[in-house]
Amino acid sequence: MVLKRCERSVLVDVSQGMEEFVFPGNPAVEKKGPFNRVPGKNREFVYDLSLCTQSGTHIQGPHYFLEKGRTIDRFPLEDFEGPCVIVDLEKRGTDTTAEELERLIRPRERKLPVLILRTGHMEEVLASGVLDSSRRPGLSLEAAFFLTEKTSFRMIGIDSVGLESRNTENFEVNLHFCRRGMLILEGLVNLFAVKRRHAYLYAFPLKLRGVEGTPCRAVLRVKQGARF
Repeated sequence: MVLKRCERSVLVDVSQGMEEFVFPGNPAVEKKGPFNRVPGKNREFVYDLSLCTQSGTHIQGPHYFLEKGRTIDRFPLEDFEGPCVIVDLEKRGTDTTAEELERLIRPRERKLPVLILRTGHMEEVLASGVLDSSRRPGLSLEAAFFLTEKTSFRMIGIDSVGLESRNTENFEVNLHFCRRGMLILEGLVNLFAVKRRHAYLYAFPLKLRGVEGTPCRAVLRVKQGARF
């Protein structure tokens, strides 16, 4: 599927602040400074950062659950951008099934490189400060197989802490995506600011070798006046 050209577009930031949420067990983002480390009369303002690769809005690959899985630096740059479809998931605390996904994603949209699942969950967590497992959206394992076997998606994004609902105990869904080489974009926000079903995503990781993923600045370019 090809997005039609139009004269105008807007950029929508769908990244959360890196200090806004800390997943239980992960270290918080720590900022030290400012420091002045150069000679001369003009003082510099430099900060030291300490963070987790899963901090804030982040993108990850197969090494997340596979020791010998592909690390994030081994993906080509073009894999981190592309046309996307935004699909609303309403179920919380229970899996969205393959049959439900099949109804939600139109046949021609399955040829796109990026799927974004919009739930509103991340905003709920940021507003309350509570990660309630019974409120988490997620996919069934059969839904994960549908996405890897019946579509062309190479990246799946979600405005939540992951793709697992509370019914998944051993991260089988994420493990399946790791085995299939799928990129996962987690911790998105502000998706309801996007009024179109289709957009163009940019979500580039930091240039860091040997890790499963890194924080990223995820941005959607939304065409104005376009029809898809």
